[in-house]
Amino acid sequence: MVLTLVMNPGLPEEQSFPLPVGSITIGRTKDNDVFCLHKSLSRRHAKVENDGGTVRISDLQSKNGVFHNGKRVQKCEIREGDSFRCGDITFLVEGATTRSPKMSAAAQTLPSPLAMDASASRRPTRQPPPPPVVMEEDQRYKEKLFLLIRASEILVSETSLENALEELIILAVQVLEVDRIVLLTLDDTTGEMRPRVLKTFTGSAPRPYSKRVVDWVVDNGSPASFGDVSGEHSLPGDVREDAAVRAAMAIPVNPGGGIIGVLYADSITRADAFRPDDLAMLRALANFAAVAIEGESLRRSDRRSLINAGS
Repeated sequence: MVLTLVMNPGLPEEQSFPLPVGSITIGRTKDNDVFCLHKSLSRRHAKVENDGGTVRISDLQSKNGVFHNGKRVQKCEIREGDSFRCGDITFLVEGATTRSPKMSAAAQTLPSPLAMDASASRRPTRQPPPPPVVMEEDQRYKEKLFLLIRASEILVSETSLENALEELIILAVQVLEVDRIVLLTLDDTTGEMRPRVLKTFTGSAPRPYSKRVVDWVVDNGSPASFGDVSGEHSLPGDVREDAAVRAAMAIPVNPGGGIIGVLYADSITRADAFRPDDLAMLRALANFAAVAIEGESLRRSDRRSLINAGS
């Protein structure tokens, strides 16, 4: 059967590549058969081998890994309808039939309900296209609406809490232009906020977030967005700690009984990088994270109650 590898399935930047008998490579540079200029991909990230009957994906010692069914793998078999992820980029193995629904609950990127009919783009245009700024705004809206739909599906899937939280962060970096994003959660032992899920697309730093911004959000219990943290003297702490941080936004993770975490994102390259709708999107994802964490806590409590009742 003729197979196709679909990159970013369902998203506006979706691309399809033939999957011939033999091997192809995936990576960030143009010397790969399938390349995507994305920060999460290594120069040579993965190899897909097709012997005519079996297809396998192998990690080529990439930095951000290959994931199949929500788990990081070094090498595994993939079939028609399967999806896998290289870094933050999702791929779908598609056959000659229509797109298969057998995608992993933990790793899938579902076809966008807002995707246009491909044949429609080939019809003569009777009306002049809208100004570029209108098209850009419309595209941002569609991408963020699709993100919310996908996030809600993650919450009702059977994936683990850690996989669910990681997938929420991956969704965020697909629509938000951030240099670093981190979900911090409360350590019950120390009472401090600790990074739980982290994505960074810049060099190493003593701390992958602004503690001054996180402390402000925890103390005030409300979302915050700053245009240039490096010059924000109203925040607590030493401003010199944030000399490299420009725009930043942070949202408290609060399931209703108090703050249990903070969802933080920043740009170390651009001041005023975020818009009000970016903050609203991050707030929605923080709420999803709160629901996921609280749900897992309730399930653990129920399991303990059952064990105690049976003892």
